[in-house]
Amino acid sequence: MPTDPGEVTSTEATLRDRGAGPKAIRGGALRVAGYGVGMVLTAGASVALLRHLGVEDFGRYATVTAIVAIAGALTDAGLVVVGQREYVLRRTAAAQRELLADVLGIRLLLTPLAVLLSAGFVAVAGYGRELVAGALLAGSGLVLANVALSLTLPLSATLRLGWVTAVDIARQAGIAVGILVLVIAGAELLPFFTVKIVAGAAAFAVTLVALAPGERTGPRLAWRRWGPILVAAAPIAVSLVVNVIYLRVLLVMVSLIADETETGLFAASVRVVEVFMGIPILMVGAAFPILVQAGADDRERLAYALRRLTEASLLAATGLVVVLAIAAGPVMELLGGASFEDAARILRLQCFVLVPAFLTQVAAFGLLSVHRQGAIVAINVVALVTVLILGAVLIPLAGEMGAAAAAVAGESALAVAAWWLLVRGNGSLSPGFGVARPVAVAAVAAALVALVPGIPAAVAAALALIVFVAIAWRAGAVPVELLQAVSRRRTT
Repeated sequence: MPTDPGEVTSTEATLRDRGAGPKAIRGGALRVAGYGVGMVLTAGASVALLRHLGVEDFGRYATVTAIVAIAGALTDAGLVVVGQREYVLRRTAAAQRELLADVLGIRLLLTPLAVLLSAGFVAVAGYGRELVAGALLAGSGLVLANVALSLTLPLSATLRLGWVTAVDIARQAGIAVGILVLVIAGAELLPFFTVKIVAGAAAFAVTLVALAPGERTGPRLAWRRWGPILVAAAPIAVSLVVNVIYLRVLLVMVSLIADETETGLFAASVRVVEVFMGIPILMVGAAFPILVQAGADDRERLAYALRRLTEASLLAATGLVVVLAIAAGPVMELLGGASFEDAARILRLQCFVLVPAFLTQVAAFGLLSVHRQGAIVAINVVALVTVLILGAVLIPLAGEMGAAAAAVAGESALAVAAWWLLVRGNGSLSPGFGVARPVAVAAVAAALVALVPGIPAAVAAALALIVFVAIAWRAGAVPVELLQAVSRRRTT
């Protein structure tokens, strides 16, 4: 039913405007650029962290933070995605504030419970008292980070992605600065878990500055009102938990099956790949409010948007794989020094997880836009089962390389299942993958650069990226909307 013009919220007015698409593209690019800044900060901190802790202690640190990350997925409970979708669809500013208050209340109830569960698992698994304390410290930071994330709903829904980027950078800067200070101070393992508290506090402070006075609200305990939100969020919550678990469970499995050195090497490779795994969420997430609006009353616009997002995601992911596969040695040497050089071979295999990971996010957001969150559960269960079976078989046989292979297989199964379910429900949403051939040609040509004798790996990776972009551009594999958005930005 059309909304009365007098009742149109600023959110709806923003998303229905013809400039919403280019604004989302620029916002997505800005978020990726901000993520790049965070990557630089993380890389600098990681160099210090890996060299300071060494292989075995870093393995312990990464294992516990992975367990807390699983708790983070539990506390999310689908609230970010469902909250953003419902915020867009609420017809009045008062209704939007009520929703935000409910999301905050649910978040503050669930987060401490999940943190206690993660610490309990660390204790039962026999990791020791120090790591139990570490899980509680990192979990405390998770509380602050989750509150800040909930409060960014108004910013994302109205495409104020510059502020969302600032929140992300503040969190990453908090982690980087905290690690560097502790390394300089010569700290032992336990204090490094406190950097999550610093990061959460920084993100929360920037979020409060970004919000307009009328958008700020506190949590609300309203059990009856929480029911519909939790029912809508439950399938997404399950899928998000499974999505987080199915990759991090491999690290936990390696820590339980293999030795500490193999765990540390695999953890280092995982840390590099995880940095890039966040990019598709930023790219597609920037356009999610538009997808929601189109999914409600304009399937043609939704199909077009999904097709362009697929093309951009395939292009970006393939370029990253080419660069990482060639530069794996220098990357690991930079991060950890000679003691982590064996992690390069793991990274060369595990980086291939990025292509299906990017494509999965487009399909997943498409399913959410048409309210098919139940399908998200199914595809993530497929991925989890694949990882558990292959991990149980391959890790005893091939150690950390087996875990890397299981990760690639699990993400590939997830991507295939996601797109099959999306297209099965509505054939018009098929992306077509029209740019797959020119992107593949560009990737092969770029990879050949690595075969030229005498070129250092870092230089070869840079040249390969130039070759990849040039051929892809020439072949028309770069979405025209991206070029137009960049051009429009330069002229404004």
